[in-house]
Amino acid sequence: MAPERFSEKIRGEPLPYPLLHVPVADMRDGQGVSQCFLVKHKTQRSTRSGDPYLEISLADRTGVIAARAWAAATQRYASQFHEGEFVYVQGRVETYRNNLQIIVESIRRLSAHEQESGQLPGFDSALLVSTSERDPDEMWQELVALVEAIEPDELRQLTSGLFEQYGERFREHPAAVSKHHAYIGGLLEHSLEVAQGVLDFAKRNPGFNLHQGLLIAGSVLHDIGKLIELENPIAATYGFDGQLIGHLLLGRDMIRDAAQTIDWPDPRLPKLLEHILISHHGELQYAAAMVPKTAEAIAIYHFDNLSAKLNMVNGHIQADSEDGDFTDWERNFERRFFKGFK
Repeated sequence: MAPERFSEKIRGEPLPYPLLHVPVADMRDGQGVSQCFLVKHKTQRSTRSGDPYLEISLADRTGVIAARAWAAATQRYASQFHEGEFVYVQGRVETYRNNLQIIVESIRRLSAHEQESGQLPGFDSALLVSTSERDPDEMWQELVALVEAIEPDELRQLTSGLFEQYGERFREHPAAVSKHHAYIGGLLEHSLEVAQGVLDFAKRNPGFNLHQGLLIAGSVLHDIGKLIELENPIAATYGFDGQLIGHLLLGRDMIRDAAQTIDWPDPRLPKLLEHILISHHGELQYAAAMVPKTAEAIAIYHFDNLSAKLNMVNGHIQADSEDGDFTDWERNFERRFFKGFK
């Protein structure tokens, strides 16, 4: 049975506050809006006539909705909130090019006092921050078990050392700003999916002679550079190093620094691990620093791509609340998707 959607869950239980929070996934054209959101994105733009407006992405646990604040609202509220902050919004929902958006009449950040005191009815950060549907402790234990099975010892030492250093951040970080696994715990969930998938394939197909230690280490570490590339886990943005260098090379540098503290019987092994990190995007046109040149790198590239793509498809299906067997148009894949059997 499919897990219960968050919007379905809160409809079936008493609300913990007097002001109804309408989940993003349940919003409809024509609704009035008077509630809290998390700001995921904010950009000031101009219309063709030169009038300023704000382009905003507002989120809760069920999804993200576009918002627009036109000239008067922009001039009044543009400086009153930033990306990654909780805000209180008043406005209305309308349809634009077959997608819902909120026309903002007023928007302001919530003060620390409002967040902590319960002064503002309707504020509950648990409703506003998207998280993995999987239990983080359970995922972490599964990852630790995989790391403990890495051979040789030097490769296990490198991998476990990095998780001892960055583990707490790794448990909470999203895997992306948007698109796939872009929520708290997303990096852990995605890395575990890749590692379990590729290791299961290697065990079922011993004839390919895949190095299981490299597969595990490469899978669980392939995106570790995102800990530096992305800032602010609840509303991820690209930091300075992320903009200039990117997570493939940032992760390679983290691996290289850790490897220098270890005496390697075969010095090629850490280089092979570095290669997995810099090639896991598969093609130069998709920002890989090198095309995969080992069987392990090819395997991780494909399982990484599979995990990301299926997460995107599932997210698009879950966000579609209209009737019918197929979703609306998904622009990344340029197609509509069958929603599955009810």
